[in-house]
This record gives sequence, structure tokens and C-alpha cells, in this order.
Amino acid sequence: MNKINKTGNKESHISQIKTLIFDGGGTIWDSSQSIYESYLWGFRRLGLNFALPADACHHLRGLRDFNTSAGIAKALLWASNSFERGKYPLFLEKPGANSYLKEEIRKYKKENVSFLKLAGRLARLFDDYLYNKIKDTDYTLLPYTAEILKTLHRKNYQIVMLSIRHYVSVKRILRHHKLYIYFSHIFSTESFQEGGKTKEAVKDALETLMQTPENILWIGDSGVDISCAKEAGIFAAGVLTGLANRQTLLDEGADWILDDIGGLKDILQIDS
Repeated sequence: MNKINKTGNKESHISQIKTLIFDGGGTIWDSSQSIYESYLWGFRRLGLNFALPADACHHLRGLRDFNTSAGIAKALLWASNSFERGKYPLFLEKPGANSYLKEEIRKYKKENVSFLKLAGRLARLFDDYLYNKIKDTDYTLLPYTAEILKTLHRKNYQIVMLSIRHYVSVKRILRHHKLYIYFSHIFSTESFQEGGKTKEAVKDALETLMQTPENILWIGDSGVDISCAKEAGIFAAGVLTGLANRQTLLDEGADWILDDIGGLKDILQIDS
């Protein structure tokens, strides 16, 4: 399990961390296949061609401004019309991919009057598939999840989840895997405005937890996880088990990059 340290002064603050905020899908449970299937289903329902490889789709959604169903619908429509069948968009491996894609979609939107309407229809189909066609109990845990949560709980860390998935769905997944007992709080962004993990949701979480940012470590698999953490002054660890690639996590300022959440033992300097 690899980790990357971007600055040299974090280790001295590790002992201050009392609370761990986890993302859900891509960090705790594996949602990759279901998410990709939702794209195939949505495009097929609208009679649109779709041939992007799964890793490209995941890395697109891993970008900060494209983590929601509405955001990824725009990204996939643009990419489906901009790249040869099955070709991986190489810009995703370069710094600044999020800004590049925002500009490309801005130009594409001006040239295609039906773009936003079509993206909206796609987004609704994606959500319909993920919440109505897939059972919450079908999601499997990612490697080391049960082990690390049990260890963190035993070490008296406060364990929290902040997810864009619906609150009821998150609880059902955690209960199915007997992990719900480890979480003191579950925050969902469903009641906040469109935009993924919004500033409002983060503010609500911090006020409820009554913790200062330096006492918190946020663990997630997308650019928006890392950017939200850093904007709030929170340490952030990115994991490579979900959406974002290494370059995106670096772009957003991840303090550590882990192959999986088992690497938290190294960051927090804890044994089994």
C-alpha cells in the first residue's frame, strides 16, 4: 500500500487527529461496476451511442466538478462525441483535467442547444438505475474495510461518513455489512443544492461534530472529496479504489494517496 506525502510537516500533527470522515462508494464499498452499468443503461434508453471504457468514465466522474449524476452526464455526452470508439481521453492523466473539461463543455454547450436538456434526462436515468435497479445489499466492501474500521473504532477514533448517496441507502449498505455500529454520524448531501459535497454539507458536518479542522482526516476517492477537505482546512487522504486517478488527487492537494484504506494504519501510526 503506497502513500505519497506532498508536504513535510503533516506527521507532527497526526497525533491531533480524533475524527475520520469517510466517503462511501469507492472508499468503503465498491460502486464502480454499478455506476458504469447506469451509464450504459441511460444511454441505451435514450438511443444514444456509448463506447467509453469504464476507467475513462470513472476518471471523468472523479474530477471535482463532475462527481454528480448531472455533472457526469455532461461529461459523458461531450466525451462520447469527442473521442473515437473505446478510446481513453489522455487529458485525464495530465494536470488541470478538471479545468480543461469545464472549458470544453462550455464550448460544446454553446454549439449544441439541446445539450443541457439531454444531460438532464441522462442524469435522471442514471439515478433511477442506481436507486431502483440495484439493491443496496448488492454492493460489496472494498479490501480492508471491515478490518480498518474495527481497528479505528477500537482505537477510539470518531468515525463519520459524508456521502452524496441518499441517507437511507447509506444506512442500509452499512447495516447489511455490519458496519453501521462504527459510525457516530452519517451526513448525506441529498438535502443540499446540486454540486456534490457542497460547502453547506461540509459546514453542517463540522458544526455537528464540534471539531476543529486540524483534528480531522477526510478519506475519499474523488477530486471533490479532496477539494472540500482542503477548502475546510482538513487533512485529506485520497484512495485509488474508486473514481479519481492519481493525477486528479494530486491536483486537488491530497496530503496522502493510498492504494486502499488499509494504508490508514501507516498514516495514523497504529498497529492492528
